[in-house]
Amino acid sequence: MQPTFLPWLGYFNLISRVEKFVFLDDVQLSKQSWQTRNKLFTGRNVNWVSCPISKKTSNDTRICDVSISQNTNWRSKLIKTIKQNYTKTPFFNDCLDLLSIIESAPTHNLSVFNQHIIMSASTHLDLNTKFVVASDLECGGKKSHHLLEICRAINANHYLSPKGAQEYIEEEGVLVNELDSITYQNYVPRPYVQHHTSEFVSHLSIVDAVANIGWNATKQHITGTL
Repeated sequence: MQPTFLPWLGYFNLISRVEKFVFLDDVQLSKQSWQTRNKLFTGRNVNWVSCPISKKTSNDTRICDVSISQNTNWRSKLIKTIKQNYTKTPFFNDCLDLLSIIESAPTHNLSVFNQHIIMSASTHLDLNTKFVVASDLECGGKKSHHLLEICRAINANHYLSPKGAQEYIEEEGVLVNELDSITYQNYVPRPYVQHHTSEFVSHLSIVDAVANIGWNATKQHITGTL
């Protein structure tokens, strides 16, 4: 999976289900994507929070080569936004752990920043998964062929994929023919009580879950052990 900015619970569900999780950071960045932004409540509405990237980033820049812009105090503003909008949530003290993670994350490189948050949050969630960075493997190939090379590099014969990738994976047929099995994630988040609304809003950053229900319940929602 591409290293996502403050991911939602479904991202961590993938992590919880595998022995090795690969940060697919050696593929092209899609601007205005989940790699640079995510959703949170600001007031009573859901809005985007984001990480600014360098204006020198071209359309063919790999995620691992994307620099974070140093022209604004965006991290301080992000932390301030979260504090202002989640301070009255029941588990805001747990959310402070996430704010500390954000505060300590390196801000020179987008991929490194996202990885730091994801791995640190996974530690708080007691997810015992080994993380692998695709750009460190230096695998070749395109699309499914590239994924196959990564699987071979880490000695993986079983592949767990988000449901959204099923069509192109099966159309190309590469992984289907070469691996022992492919499983598709179909994670459906269970509603939890949100401070900002009486009607559950899904697919928000993990920040929202931790602030509203705490680390322990968030893990239960991620792993389906409710």
